[in-house]
Amino acid sequence: MKRTLSPALFLALAGWLAVVPLAMAHAGPEHDIEELTDRLAKEGESADLYLQRAIEYQVLGKYSEATRDLEQAMRFDRRNPAIQRELGRTYFAAGKTNEALDTVTRAIGAKPADLDHAALLVVRAEILRARKRYEKAADDVDLAVHLSPGNVEWYLFRSQLQAHLKQTKERIAGLDEAIKETGSGVLETERVEALLDDGQFEPAMATIEKELEESRWKASWLLRRARVLISQGKKDEAKADLKKAAVEIELRLNVNTPDPSLLADRGLARELLGDKAGARKDYEDARDKGITEEWVLERLRVLKDKDKDKDKDKEKDP
Repeated sequence: MKRTLSPALFLALAGWLAVVPLAMAHAGPEHDIEELTDRLAKEGESADLYLQRAIEYQVLGKYSEATRDLEQAMRFDRRNPAIQRELGRTYFAAGKTNEALDTVTRAIGAKPADLDHAALLVVRAEILRARKRYEKAADDVDLAVHLSPGNVEWYLFRSQLQAHLKQTKERIAGLDEAIKETGSGVLETERVEALLDDGQFEPAMATIEKELEESRWKASWLLRRARVLISQGKKDEAKADLKKAAVEIELRLNVNTPDPSLLADRGLARELLGDKAGARKDYEDARDKGITEEWVLERLRVLKDKDKDKDKDKEKDP
């Protein structure tokens, strides 16, 4: 239900903007690669040009070419944390998690400046999360936000990891700190999620009602209010909210290119209305379209496990 960039994608964009000249930022990656190749031929090899071209290859998903360029960049500037970070990210995207983890960990061990150190920690946390080492990943992101405060995406990443670890008190306290630091409305929404997960329904409801009055699109807030109403035993009121949310989502959902976040929201509405099969399909579609939010993947795991249990029961009682 939260609309956010993944930390990995945020870092890709941030790194790209940091190294690509403004005049090039408006061209497509293929054009940029041609220009950078021409510059390498005319100006000679350099770590910076190889790094820039590698990032363009990353945008196109050409990880072999990106790896080659980053390894070339390392020949000229082996200790450059930006090169090490991007090499770790490229290895990770290509499925080479051992190489990715080794590369980023070595870069962290070199004790770079705080911002570079923080960015490397977040990349390592992405790799650790993929390996289901959630506690270590949360520790890395927590250190990153203390080294370099103010990055909303990193605060969100930490919150999602803490949610998976059921660290509800730490999650809420961390979000309170983050909101003071940034004033972010996205983090305010995440805090409502944290309050709901912790069973703190009254303070959550105050924000939910306010947002329902002020927001143009209300589906996600109707879903949150329905969760509160269900906890209060007000099933009919909750059902009315869920149906309203489902109607709005249907109106907004593009059949040909559906927004994965809307698919996830519709999945939740369907699940709470008792349509488990429809919910599972929506969660699967949202996952297949790139959503990485932990709550979606968790709901999908729960529904799959329930289906497996049903199949086992059928086998026992044919």
